[in-house]
Amino acid sequence: MNCLHQVRQFMDLLRSFIVFQKVAELGSFSRAADALGIVPSAVSRQVSELEDWADLRLVNRTTRSLHLTPEGQIYLEKLSHITAEVQDLKSLGDTERSLTGHINLTTPIMLGQFILPETLARFKQANPRVGVSVSVINRMVDIVEEGFDVAVRAGNLSDSSLIGRKVGLVQISTVASPKYLQTYGAPKEPKDLTNHNCLSADVSSQAARWPFLVSGKEVFVKVTGDMRANESLCLKTLSLAGLGIIRLPRYYVSNELETGALVEVLPQNAAAPTPINIVYQSGRQNRPTLRAFIDFVAKDLRANSKMT
Repeated sequence: MNCLHQVRQFMDLLRSFIVFQKVAELGSFSRAADALGIVPSAVSRQVSELEDWADLRLVNRTTRSLHLTPEGQIYLEKLSHITAEVQDLKSLGDTERSLTGHINLTTPIMLGQFILPETLARFKQANPRVGVSVSVINRMVDIVEEGFDVAVRAGNLSDSSLIGRKVGLVQISTVASPKYLQTYGAPKEPKDLTNHNCLSADVSSQAARWPFLVSGKEVFVKVTGDMRANESLCLKTLSLAGLGIIRLPRYYVSNELETGALVEVLPQNAAAPTPINIVYQSGRQNRPTLRAFIDFVAKDLRANSKMT
């Protein structure tokens, strides 16, 4: 009987979590009540009970507005993980049905434009009851602080508390248009790039460091140019117009290399391929839906990727 009472207490607390999330999402007790199919007084009571349990004020209420307190914002972020795990636990008891829940994913533009969409489409077709939110961001994202479940990243992983699984490789090619090369000549070795207009993806600096292999060793060449862009298709368009040399993942320029619209330079000095990793918090892979997502993405990228 005591165990049954504890279960009921937990379910009441979970219900309060869900009501609080809906209030925060809609910014109104009445709209949250409509969305949940209950009366506004029940919504107010659930939030008050959660505040009593937490011994904190989570919501500031006035006659005209409602907004979360700083503590309420922290609670909301923590609760998103708790309710997601509860949704995943529910799926454990029903192997007949597809997975449920929601995945928050972040990835850089170079992967979010070409590689991941096809993989995500296949995952969604296989798991129609799982929602996926994709944030394409060209910076290093703190997935813990910013509330992401998983990231797909290019480059070697730095030491951290995160777990990474290598899922593929991307070959980076240095290319230019025939028009540019006819005008300025082709570099014979990597150091010649210091005398060329190199269009960089690093918009925060006047110079960029491009890696190459020289006599079997990786060297970095400091290059400069009069145009920069943090978006790969923009850089490709600029290079096609004859404005300079670029470095892009090979799958971005494969068609242009085949047609001759772009020409690879210094292929004998091409750097080693860039690893692609799927990254997540330790312990998070124990969520059935997230674990299934990670396994699916890893397997699909290896089997179907255009990366190499």
